Formats: sequence, C-alpha cells, structure tokens
Amino acid sequence: MKIWRKTAEYPEGKYLVVRRDGSIPEWEHFVLGDRDKAAPAALRAYADKAEELGYEKDYVQSVRDLAIEFEETSKTHAPVGRPPDQGPHRRDNPGVLALMRREDDLKQLVVVEVPPR
Repeated sequence: MKIWRKTAEYPEGKYLVVRRDGSIPEWEHFVLGDRDKAAPAALRAYADKAEELGYEKDYVQSVRDLAIEFEETSKTHAPVGRPPDQGPHRRDNPGVLALMRREDDLKQLVVVEVPPR
C-alpha cells in the first residue's frame, strides 16, 4: 500500500496535524511514530540534512535525541497496531475527515471514541 496521501481512497492522509493555536498546516506533512522501526533512521537522516543546511545546533541535536528515544521505546514497549504500510484498521471519524478535507471549521471538532471495526 502507498502512503495514504497518495491513494485515491485516502487523499486527505492518515493523520490530522493541528498546531498549538488550533490551525491546520496547509503544507504537506509526514507523521513518524516511535512504533515505526524505520523512524529512528529517518530522524537521523533528517538531522544530518538539517545540520548540513545550517539549522540551529540544539534543534539538530534534539532530533537526534528523539531518534534515540524512539529506539528505547521500541525496546520497552511491544508494538501496537499494525505496521505503517498496512491499510486502515479503525473507523474514520466523519468530523475529523471533514476537517482534513477542509470541509469544516476546527471549532466544530468533537473527538469521540469510535469503536474498532
């Protein structure tokens, strides 16, 4: 399966990214989680490129530290859910999908537990 954003069935993606002020970024994004075994390597590659581009050194180091944290988490916690290259395993929340598709206003978001499929 392709990443969700690149499929006809899930063009809005898998995750809703919301900033601290409640706004939703208009730019493309990619979410990494600590249960993804590829994430630490991705974070290290990002840190290397950020360093090459002259990003602030504490920022670069914090990304490298996060890669270590991700690896430590994977040692102490069993994997949860399915690998990231698998299809959906939860029911979509229509309100969240409306936000992801920019069909609704963030103030109207009500997060509710949706039972698994």
